[in-house]
Amino acid sequence: MTKRKRKFFVFARAIFLFFAVLVVAIVAALSKMDMNVLRKNLLDVLRASTGLQIEIMGDVSWKLSLRPRVTMRQVTVPNAAGAKHKNLLEAETIEVSLDLISLFSSRPTIQRVRVNDAKVYIDKNAKGELILPDIKNDDELTYTEESGVEEEKEIPEYPFVDPGLGGLNVNGLDVNIGGEKYNVPGINIRYVTGPDTREYRGWIKLDESNLVPFIISLDKYNAERKVYPVQFAFSSDGDALTANVALEGTSKIPIDFVVKGDIPDIRPIGKLLNLDFPNMPAIQVNISGGLDRQKFTLHKSSVSVRGSDIQLSGSIDWGKKKPDINVNLSSKKIVLKELFPELYGGVRPTNRELNVFHDMPLFGKYLYDNRLSINVDLGKFVVYRNLSLDNFKVKFTSRDGVLRADANTKFAAGDIRAAIDGTVDADGHLYLQMGGIGKGITVGQILKQVNVNNFISDLPLDFETHVRADGFDMSGIMRTITGPVRVYSVGKGYAHSELVSYMYGSDFLTTLRHSIQDMFTSDKKYNQMTISGAVANLKLRDGVAEIKNGVAIETNAINIRLGGDLNLGEETLNLSLTTVPVRGIKLSITGSVVNTITITGNLAEPDIQISGAAVAGKALSATGIGLLLAPLTGGIGLVAGAGVGLLAGDLLENWLADDHPCETALEKGAPSRRHDPEWMNESAEDLANSVLNKSVK
Repeated sequence: MTKRKRKFFVFARAIFLFFAVLVVAIVAALSKMDMNVLRKNLLDVLRASTGLQIEIMGDVSWKLSLRPRVTMRQVTVPNAAGAKHKNLLEAETIEVSLDLISLFSSRPTIQRVRVNDAKVYIDKNAKGELILPDIKNDDELTYTEESGVEEEKEIPEYPFVDPGLGGLNVNGLDVNIGGEKYNVPGINIRYVTGPDTREYRGWIKLDESNLVPFIISLDKYNAERKVYPVQFAFSSDGDALTANVALEGTSKIPIDFVVKGDIPDIRPIGKLLNLDFPNMPAIQVNISGGLDRQKFTLHKSSVSVRGSDIQLSGSIDWGKKKPDINVNLSSKKIVLKELFPELYGGVRPTNRELNVFHDMPLFGKYLYDNRLSINVDLGKFVVYRNLSLDNFKVKFTSRDGVLRADANTKFAAGDIRAAIDGTVDADGHLYLQMGGIGKGITVGQILKQVNVNNFISDLPLDFETHVRADGFDMSGIMRTITGPVRVYSVGKGYAHSELVSYMYGSDFLTTLRHSIQDMFTSDKKYNQMTISGAVANLKLRDGVAEIKNGVAIETNAINIRLGGDLNLGEETLNLSLTTVPVRGIKLSITGSVVNTITITGNLAEPDIQISGAAVAGKALSATGIGLLLAPLTGGIGLVAGAGVGLLAGDLLENWLADDHPCETALEKGAPSRRHDPEWMNESAEDLANSVLNKSVK
């Protein structure tokens, strides 16, 4: 054996013996380790790094390796005095990985923490304020006897104390904040050190299929701006969502922030926050604002969804007796279907009681407890297909129980003004007066915008309404709504062949051609019927409208009358829509002078019955009959009925003898009753103007 080899083996044996002795010494030292001392040392480190009074209620065990792991069971953090729940935090187990050498010191170094099955309880006091335990903060102001005033300690380099952890992993986190429950399936954070920054990387598990990675970077204190710059970045699909935040030097409040990027799917975030958000396309945000001790301000910001750009600004000031909330929203164009693709055409849930207004909240208690100012300004608001509200403006205020809302828009070539004036009690009970006036709203334009062609063209309408109601929710409002409603045509319209075919059958037009002279205009002969008038004049009394002569449509071939009752509170209707031929016209096709469509049942899903005469010579279709009802209903039952349905004989005789049903509807459609309030006898237009033109302070 060469001399060089002998030296190597001697050196190797020495190294081996050294490590063997070291291992024996470490094992011997660890075997004598007092678990109570280790328990105390770990608590000291965790309390110092979090500022919370952490307690270990269960046992402590550990597993020896090059990276020793200690398991603490039933770990808790006590809640503040006055909290409903005893503990702020309850964790079934917390596992910590330690630096091996640090075990021999009184302050072991924790490299990673793993929290399993944790629950957090944050309660609220009677004022709705969060009840939180005191957190030890080395950066707090101190009092000096010499000066008698508070003075700041030296501002640290970074906004938060370095807990000395290499990483944190949370498996299963349930959070209860004042009764609102949230669930986070998983969180993972890893600490990456740098020369001038502290960086935390990790991910948040929203559900089994959504994992959102993130990076949080903390920069050193900027003495010139007196802030800590902080950067956030979250990513899933699309451009990363980034946030630049400035934390005020002493309070750590985010006095300035800018958030930009994409939110591909908002539903997992809603699930995390216990909110059921609808399916929406990807959202692009550009939001800026700031926060101080008593006020949150949202500067001019924008949210974009499929070409709909929404501008937002506002503030929330909770430094006053009641929180003061201001919201401004504007956009050149908003298309509801682009924002909410599943809004139309959805399948109604089965085994659900049908209703329209039932239990729809109006948030009266919230309106009383807060001071609100909301302004909406939309250039074009597309609500259904191409049906739009143009130059749509709304202003709403709520001040100490006094409510006011004003709205105006251009709709279907006409103009609409509406206003609500009211009060709300401390318990949330609303008392409302509503007025509205519309001018020149064209039925043909409405049908054209919803892609219904060859039914009706032209036919401009005006309306005036004034109603009063009170209640806690929309169902209560509908049960008490009282007041006049007047809708009447101010020009001619034309019913086209498609509509007549739905109402009377495809052979009806052929019959009319040979029975009536000059019924069609010269440019569209055989294709349209003149509508000379349309009126709906009725009075609601505690949510019920009883209709005898108040609804009528006149043409030069048939008149259409509506009778029955509509109960908005009970959400039921019992109506007969009857077509009466103009006197002097004999229609041999039906063998009867009257055809009737009866509409009964639940307002959300009415049943339609059609007399046998009305179905002669054609196949029925719910599409045409339910054209105006379908957007508000869950469906329509369509069957062939019998005769003239709900109509009393004397009413039908009066209808047959009436050559001018629209005049009758305007003059006698909404008669007064003995117990009506005095204001019900005033004109609907004057009543509406009394609300619209009321000065608002």
